[in-house]
Amino acid sequence: MPAGWQQLRFDLPLPAGRVLQIRNARLRPERPGEFDAPRPTHAASKEALEAYLGCTFPSALTKVAVGKELVHIEGNAAKNSGQIFLADIPMDLPLDDSRSWQTLVEVKPAADGSFVLDVPRRRQRDGLDYDRLTTRWQLVRKSGASTERLSHARYADQVECRAPDLPPAAPKNKKGLGGWHTGRLPDELEDLGISAVTVNVMIHTLASLTPGPDTTPFTWQGRTYHAREKALADLDATFLEAQKHSVMVSAILLIANPAKDSSPEVKLLGHPDATRDGAFAMPNVTSPEGISLYGAILNLMAERWSRPDGKHGRVHQWIMHNEVDAGWVWTNAGDKPALVFMDLYQRSMRLMDLIARQYDPHTRPFITLTHHWAHHGDPKWYGSKQMIDLLVKFTRTEGDFPWALAYHPYPQDLFNPRAWEDEQATFSFSSHKITPKNLEVLDAYMKQPALLYQGKVRPVHLSENGFNSKDYSAKELADQAAGMALAWKKMAALTSIESWQYHNWIDNRHEGGLKIGLRKFPDEPGDPLGKKPIWHLYQALGTPQEDQACAPYLPVIGISSWDEAIHRESIH
Repeated sequence: MPAGWQQLRFDLPLPAGRVLQIRNARLRPERPGEFDAPRPTHAASKEALEAYLGCTFPSALTKVAVGKELVHIEGNAAKNSGQIFLADIPMDLPLDDSRSWQTLVEVKPAADGSFVLDVPRRRQRDGLDYDRLTTRWQLVRKSGASTERLSHARYADQVECRAPDLPPAAPKNKKGLGGWHTGRLPDELEDLGISAVTVNVMIHTLASLTPGPDTTPFTWQGRTYHAREKALADLDATFLEAQKHSVMVSAILLIANPAKDSSPEVKLLGHPDATRDGAFAMPNVTSPEGISLYGAILNLMAERWSRPDGKHGRVHQWIMHNEVDAGWVWTNAGDKPALVFMDLYQRSMRLMDLIARQYDPHTRPFITLTHHWAHHGDPKWYGSKQMIDLLVKFTRTEGDFPWALAYHPYPQDLFNPRAWEDEQATFSFSSHKITPKNLEVLDAYMKQPALLYQGKVRPVHLSENGFNSKDYSAKELADQAAGMALAWKKMAALTSIESWQYHNWIDNRHEGGLKIGLRKFPDEPGDPLGKKPIWHLYQALGTPQEDQACAPYLPVIGISSWDEAIHRESIH
């Protein structure tokens, strides 16, 4: 109530003879947003997605190949389909959006229903140059003003690459380092024998909507943006240092939250339904302007860091955001059902896949997940198993692509490194969690026929994992190192798991009280950046000194040989 008010009057009209009594009335300030009009949602509905993914259509597209100038499309149309067309549906349009049928290409099948068609790769969209690289194609039938689907939509299976002979990453072991950057402890990669690193990239820092003193213009989908040269050069230095050491680089692409950041780039890049609950946001993949800026930055990165000459360094893999099964916190798009959330997320993955394969035939987008497996872990989270299953459902429907898995199998309790005691980690596909204790479950799950890509197991990178030392006492440091020894010995027998990126490299006082680093705090009194026992263990892993370095941790775990730690029974 404004200062100086002494009376407040409510007029409540009532029918004659009626009495209204109010007891214990309380006044409170309005909560922010309490009386705002409902915000529109920028996503397809769960019901529409369920119906679409579960539908059986009479026709199908069997191949979409994007060349330099043409898109080659093959398919089969059901007999007696009438006048049929290929709908050119831009990726940003949600399912059932009426604009999906604005651009149609007539199809004239042969007598058996088969057809082959080549269409120009570029066309005009809203007066702008539009690259059909990212289009999803769908067979439809026109009848007057109505349009009927005859097939599921399909994205490109094949993309012409400018450097088809670009060599793949060739890490010499499974040992990696998470959140690495150049400039600190320059000899660490060599000293530890590191073969892979992850690098965080806040993508809004790389481009501007307007020109500036240190920007260079570039175009994507007919729109002009401005590359921020200093931000790119800073990342170049990190990637060039990794390249010098023949280290595989995985970039973790993070989207700032537009509910917290007012910069025009973030407001356009981040999903408009994101709430302040999220540290980061889902990209804005459901508006032409948002997905154009997002795609422009993805293309800028992929083209720059996949050059055959390695001028700016190399990024081999793209980790799409962070822990999307806990999207409410780490990849926020508002409160959405799992299927709706995955529809947004798989667009982001596909966009990176289609763009990056223009420059590197071996690159993959990685889905990133927590250790919460068949149980969601929080009421607003989804569970990593459900996310994988939903992604498979989309790829089975709209065409597979070479996605891979970036998993975070921390111990059950992040503060307790004794992962061998994790009671929520069982040897079943219905395990609540996957931790270092039951890594065999992840390996077995990814080897199921439904999850293979072109008959091969998809790569699994354990891209963020570490073991806490509750303090720097001998016992706690031994427990920390024992957890790492257990995880490493298990990984040696699991062929799907290609890499382990240890997180955190150095203890960080802003990590909720955790001390999961290989080294002590940079400001630790008397021992700044001190090497913990786990540092020396990690150095020995993958070398002839491995067994000797691991042996002291057998009695910590309570076993006499590492063979006892390996689960060899079937998992289902």
